[in-house]
Amino acid sequence: MKISIPDVFRTVNTLRRYPDDWRSKNFYSGLIHRSGKASDCIACGQCERVCPQHLPIIDLLKEAAEILD
Repeated sequence: MKISIPDVFRTVNTLRRYPDDWRSKNFYSGLIHRSGKASDCIACGQCERVCPQHLPIIDLLKEAAEILD
């Protein structure tokens, strides 16, 4: 789905740390013009199979979609 997973996670982490900072939402708006939105995830699991940190990416993208989309 061409989701830039590291950038999505970076945006969510920044929003958690600085909830009133508009730059994170602005960054995400620009990001989704170049790549998929967090809510575009179809839960295929391809990303989780190759994640070097063994993160539950599907669940984290669902959470990110609630925050960002």
